[in-house]
Amino acid sequence: MVVALLAFVVLPAAFAVGLAFVRWDLLRGTVEFVGIENFATEIAGGELGRGVLVTVGYAVLTVPASLAGGLLVALGIDALSHGRAFWRAVYFLPVAATLVAMSIVWRWMFRPDTGVVDATVGRLTGLRDWLNSLELALPAVAAVGTWQQVGFVAVVYLAALTAVPRDVLEAARLDGAGALSRFRHVTWPALGPATVFAVVLTSTAALRVYDTIRTMTDGGPAGSTESLAFLLWRRGVAYFDVGAGATLTVALLVLAGLVTLLQVRVLGRGLERKGTR
Repeated sequence: MVVALLAFVVLPAAFAVGLAFVRWDLLRGTVEFVGIENFATEIAGGELGRGVLVTVGYAVLTVPASLAGGLLVALGIDALSHGRAFWRAVYFLPVAATLVAMSIVWRWMFRPDTGVVDATVGRLTGLRDWLNSLELALPAVAAVGTWQQVGFVAVVYLAALTAVPRDVLEAARLDGAGALSRFRHVTWPALGPATVFAVVLTSTAALRVYDTIRTMTDGGPAGSTESLAFLLWRRGVAYFDVGAGATLTVALLVLAGLVTLLQVRVLGRGLERKGTR
């Protein structure tokens, strides 16, 4: 286990950090130490800041919606007397499907005027041509990400619901507690560890979003959907700028670490304490 951790996590991360401090010319085969010049260039150009804002914005749009949607789906399936396995499979299909293929389908759904979204939501709200709008492109991509994550969160909550004490629920019902009261005081505290797990994994997936953006908007319009993962691919792979790509990778690693640490400390302790009462 330790060897695998070193080989597949620690060493690649250390190598990426090292590359952020050099200028590697792949054509000439030269490597030059430049210190923090790559970081200064990315910050001065505004690309790093924009990438962080887009990535955090995407996470804010998708994580709460995925958790709420997944919880509602799980509660609905758990309340069924028949067909639980069928509906569990239906909602998990987006997780198992190839996200690139699904993103292509969603891109056609968001086509201006002729797409399903413009023909329905557009007519009701006046919001049209989402993928070419500076304000709507990121929410459109986030909607696809949420759709894909809801099934995963639902499965996590369905597994956690099996551990909810049925005798306590029945006792609360006999005491006259309504459905909302039983959920608040019995079911929700028992879902604490599952909530922490779902928040951490959905946040991690949101921070490294790339496939959906690459397929649906290619970072546009005007860079409004350029996440850190998309930027590091474009700079490091498409433009062969290894130093800039590594710099963006380091920024993504730091952001993911900070978000995970914050979630575990702020959210995790309180929910896990409730779940063990």
